[in-house]
Amino acid sequence: MQDKFDDITIALAGMIQAISLAREIAQTGKVDDAPFETTLNSLFQTDPQNVTDVYGGLPNLRLGLEKLISLLNTKTNATAQTIHYMHAVMSVQKKINASKKISEALIQRINQAKKQVAYFSLTHSTVIANLADTYLSAIKPFRLKFFIVGNQRMLTVHENIEKIRALLLAAIRSSVLWRQVGGSRLQLIFFRGKITKTAKKLLLQIEGK
Repeated sequence: MQDKFDDITIALAGMIQAISLAREIAQTGKVDDAPFETTLNSLFQTDPQNVTDVYGGLPNLRLGLEKLISLLNTKTNATAQTIHYMHAVMSVQKKINASKKISEALIQRINQAKKQVAYFSLTHSTVIANLADTYLSAIKPFRLKFFIVGNQRMLTVHENIEKIRALLLAAIRSSVLWRQVGGSRLQLIFFRGKITKTAKKLLLQIEGK
């Protein structure tokens, strides 16, 4: 059971990391390169040996684990917004998963973007634009509108919008992983303490303690 909660917590941290980075761009127009690259790269890990491999190792999820602990244990406007985004991502992912046609199209688009990464680079504008468009194509059939609250000036910059959409696509990917390893919304109500304890344990592992 502990291994199960390790995997659930890691996938949740991946989702929260993606959402947190999207919020940071919306508010400041800036993003930390390392977690940004980790999060985008998770989209292309289609045959990982374990959950941690999706993110290239546990240390790459430090931000997500820290944000997850804060999310489950503090009540602020910021955490309330993040929780709202998290549930929205879970709902979108569930709708996508229920449509074989959309799921297959999404996989095809991500494979196409993976080839672009090999030609350009992970964070090249062409790759980001493709991922952003892939996100839009995935949610369009459901007529969903997903708004990230931020600085209006930052949200008028096209490059920022594309990065946010690419990150939301990565958040959906982590939501897929979260469900695959046994994650459920009820755990976020009844096992908040367990998830928090697991996240703290994983942070200690990163620090070598």
